[in-house]
Amino acid sequence: MCKKYELITFDLDGTLLDTSPGIFNSVRYAEEQLGLDPIGDEKLKEFVGPPPKDMYMKIYGLDEKTAYKAAQKHREYGRNRAIYEARLYPGIKELLETLKIQNYKLTVSTLKAQEIAEAVLANFGIAMYFDAIVGMDSAESMTKCMTIKEAIKKTDTKGNVLMVGDSLYDYKGACQAVTDFVGVLYGFGFNSKNKYGFNTIFKPYDLINLL
Repeated sequence: MCKKYELITFDLDGTLLDTSPGIFNSVRYAEEQLGLDPIGDEKLKEFVGPPPKDMYMKIYGLDEKTAYKAAQKHREYGRNRAIYEARLYPGIKELLETLKIQNYKLTVSTLKAQEIAEAVLANFGIAMYFDAIVGMDSAESMTKCMTIKEAIKKTDTKGNVLMVGDSLYDYKGACQAVTDFVGVLYGFGFNSKNKYGFNTIFKPYDLINLL
């Protein structure tokens, strides 16, 4: 890659932590609360990464108002229980410690609700590594691009920015925000067959070799 970055911003779900159990349970909770017909287990994976409201519209065919209600129930479960139903990917803490020693600015750009993102990162002992944590607003109106730009703004970054994520939402958001991108292959969205041309890593600490 051979480019000096001032800021490295990370996706959360599927990049820093495996939050899939809590996400899946959030969907089931929203289904129960709104009386929705349960989707198959294989469809649950589609909720890892994208904005929940969009996915409730896409997968369940809900109108925007009902999808917003579903997303609120989804977030309700997230606040109360899902923040504990996750797993820190091996090597993440070591990676973040090394990047801080090397004086990179670090942020999180996620479509997880702001308060849930802050809580889950604190619960797993890595919140202190980040100069800013940017998540979804209460109106469910943020895009990945917007979270990246807000992270840049909050850290007063003027130099080069790198986005690290595991899904096409992350990649497209990075492109829209005009930042570089590295895809992780241990998450949910990508496999080793990368047709988009960006760099990929198999393990978190592999990122150091690209910087």
